[in-house]
Amino acid sequence: MFDRRKYKKYARMQLKNRWTIPVLISLIIFLILSIMNLPELKGMFQDLKNAKILYSSTENGLRALSMGLSQPESSIGILDSIVSWLAIIVEFVLLFAMTNVHIKMTHGPEAVSIEDFTDGLSLWVKAVICGFWKSIWILIWSILFLIPGLVKCYSYSQMEYLLLEYPELSVTKSMKISQIITRGHKADLFIQDLSFLGWGILSALSCGIGYLWLLPYISLTRINAYHALLKEAVSQGLINPSDLKD
Repeated sequence: MFDRRKYKKYARMQLKNRWTIPVLISLIIFLILSIMNLPELKGMFQDLKNAKILYSSTENGLRALSMGLSQPESSIGILDSIVSWLAIIVEFVLLFAMTNVHIKMTHGPEAVSIEDFTDGLSLWVKAVICGFWKSIWILIWSILFLIPGLVKCYSYSQMEYLLLEYPELSVTKSMKISQIITRGHKADLFIQDLSFLGWGILSALSCGIGYLWLLPYISLTRINAYHALLKEAVSQGLINPSDLKD
């Protein structure tokens, strides 16, 4: 049974007296991505941007990507395109590394450190492949209509967790398993995300500072839900332990 209140309660317990590292990581990610996006923002305000990027995120993981490139009229347009692509790649890696820390926090009360974050950064190749593979398929489904794209966001939402917990898994197999364990629970996951709407509004009113605390809270809640979904799928025989090996 999907119990979002229990997963949120666990997240608060897991974060108790351990907020420092997760908040610091949120701040690091925010600063890096903000700096990387400065050239893009400047070009947009000066009407010199020739590349248009749209990407959006739903927790520890949910990314839909679409890109349209106009014919570059100057080197500035080419540079903006490169910076935009690089920002997306860096975001995939940073969020993957952040999730690595949060997963460790759900495993036990042991303290986490910045080294856990850097360990996640070392998995950058898998992070990039996972990010683009998921985004391509979400984009394909989104072309059909918005709803199928949103549904697939939740179908593929467990991929990062699976790849971090079971490093031997391939990206394609993690996608298949993610679809299995989210079967019948995509609406539950969507409602769980909606339950953070109030906190999101309050964080926005704090000039965005509150997001530094909200991001770990949402991420750990999603990971707790992932643990429950995987356990349920195994207990029902939908997944064998051997399936978690490539």
